[in-house]
Amino acid sequence: MTKIQDQRNYYFSLIIYLIFGIILSGCVPNIEENQNNNINNNTKTKIGLLLPIGSKDRDLSYLGKSLRDAALLAKEDLGDNLFEIKTYDTFGKTGEGLNSYNLALEEKNEIIIGPFLPSITKAISKNFSFNNLEIISLSNDPTINRKSIFILGDTITNRANNLIQFAINNNKYRFALINPTKDYNNAIEKILINKILMNNGIFTFSTNYSEDISEISDTAQAIKQKLKKTNTDVIIFTGNPDKRMSYLAAELADITKSKKELGIQIIGLSNWNNSTSIISEPALQNSWFTMPDKRFRKFYENKFIKKFGYRPHPKSNLTYDAIAALGVLEDDLQVIDNNYTNKFNGLFNSSGFIGIDGIFRFNYDRIAEKELSVIQITNGQSTILKQARNSFP
Repeated sequence: MTKIQDQRNYYFSLIIYLIFGIILSGCVPNIEENQNNNINNNTKTKIGLLLPIGSKDRDLSYLGKSLRDAALLAKEDLGDNLFEIKTYDTFGKTGEGLNSYNLALEEKNEIIIGPFLPSITKAISKNFSFNNLEIISLSNDPTINRKSIFILGDTITNRANNLIQFAINNNKYRFALINPTKDYNNAIEKILINKILMNNGIFTFSTNYSEDISEISDTAQAIKQKLKKTNTDVIIFTGNPDKRMSYLAAELADITKSKKELGIQIIGLSNWNNSTSIISEPALQNSWFTMPDKRFRKFYENKFIKKFGYRPHPKSNLTYDAIAALGVLEDDLQVIDNNYTNKFNGLFNSSGFIGIDGIFRFNYDRIAEKELSVIQITNGQSTILKQARNSFP
């Protein structure tokens, strides 16, 4: 397969065929049989998976197992001849994660996929020099030092970027940030402000709501004055849904779109769709949030269940997407003097890749830009305002 540049329609159909062709035919080769093929392992790219399979946290262990099996599924779908994959258990702990990374390094893996936990990824970034080794971290933390680390997880800054672009396209240019605490992550706030400015928006102010629910009403009055004084068009709630957010939204309802057609737009950056209390909250009606493109999710999960006998963790697609993206590049990768940084430069392909939850690409900040759908809460239901695109502009 050749690397796709501007032929977006061809790219889309080709990758869908690659990833889902076997699903539709129902013909799945056996992984154990493929491991005994005659391909010389020396010609395969060595990939190390750093995953929390042995964690005592049941959900984390389930995630680690699902990520491993999803990687094997992607390897199989690519024909099983491109990669040699080995799993290194981090146990969900920083110390063990560093040991696992060191072992993967000693065994001369060319690229690492993982870890999932931001704490382990940060520890690796601080304790090792990367030389020519690349890491595709499954973390969602955009503040990690990214010299040789790609961030594939679902970041708050990517969700913000999708929503900010949509708001500006709808003539809403002035944005305020409302954080859950006074000590909210300053690094993330700086990135969010930068996203506003990069999209030609205007940052008006940043504030937070009180830890004490009894003080929310007074906080709301101060925020109202700032909103009016700065002519803010959009309020961005950066935190996870909780009672404080709902109470504050209720106090601001008389000036927001929940009650006024021309009121201030509310945007949420967390996974609001998973919160029935947020979706049903009267003060948050007509608010916006994002969701990934779910059109391929059912195909993927059904195939995974058929192969492994259990339902995959919702985040298991991260390793599938990483392996599939590397597979797209493999035939066109050129190794010059064993310079593996050059070898993986194709990850910066501006056309991006097709993932289980929609298209994604890595920009030169090494954070995955993922195309998301924009959702509006309407009468207690999630309504799609903008469907995630099939190609990047």
